[in-house]
Amino acid sequence: MSIAELHTSPNADAIMLELEKYDLVQHALELEAYGVTIVPREKLGVSKRWASKLRNAILSTCEKRNGITIGNYRTSKATGESLGKNSWYLLQENDVFVEAALNPAALALTRWLLGQSAVLAGHTWIIKPPTSHNLPLHSDAHGIPPGGGHIAHVCNVSWLGTDYAGPEDGPTIFAPGSHQYGRATLPHEQDPATTPFKTITLNGEAGSVAIWHGATWHGSTPRTNPGLRVTLVQVFMRMHMRPIHQWEGEVDPKLLKRFPDLKRLLGEHLYPYREHNAHPERVGPFMQTGTDPFA
Repeated sequence: MSIAELHTSPNADAIMLELEKYDLVQHALELEAYGVTIVPREKLGVSKRWASKLRNAILSTCEKRNGITIGNYRTSKATGESLGKNSWYLLQENDVFVEAALNPAALALTRWLLGQSAVLAGHTWIIKPPTSHNLPLHSDAHGIPPGGGHIAHVCNVSWLGTDYAGPEDGPTIFAPGSHQYGRATLPHEQDPATTPFKTITLNGEAGSVAIWHGATWHGSTPRTNPGLRVTLVQVFMRMHMRPIHQWEGEVDPKLLKRFPDLKRLLGEHLYPYREHNAHPERVGPFMQTGTDPFA
């Protein structure tokens, strides 16, 4: 008997039927147990040609926005800050970014984590050249305090634009099951080389999708291969994560001058995150909430 076909829970039924339709039940179980899953290209219904189109759109957008030449991603010598600058707000650059956001199989797993009201909150790229450093283990559930509930408030849906074939590619790594701790990493847990938690390496063919619960700890290891690792990062959130008002820029500065304490009350927020982080001094206090409920 399929409970979903009894139509007793419209929102859950629709998601369950989508998971079955696209053969994603195992991936849904992995998200529940481990907080991360990797969906192969075939289950997503995309071709190698489409994956190349996505990668090329990322690289050409980076070149156009930052005035650089990347060339062949396999042999490119491009490095530095220009690979990461101006990387947000991609939807209107190329239809392939819209297609990535609307992929029905990826959305089925996104809604498994976040519900039917999941919204696309951010869209950016990561272009990674050879590096010599780790990216520390961290959570994407920024601003969610410990004890924030068993549900996912945020999830990451990342399209692999290039093959993640082994440790030489400098892949993302995960601490399976860490989403169940319901908090961000503490300082002694962050270094992938010394963390007391076991980690796994993201492996997948270009055109695959890695999806993880926003509270799952993840980072990356150094890339020793030549060329570039290319990824489209999509951040989805539950509807309640979206603010009612964006106070910043809307409140008369004269009012804030008359009532200095009002600025803090209205929220000196890290978001909305535009092309650049205009307020780096806000990152620390915002991230601190992940380990301190009184922050």
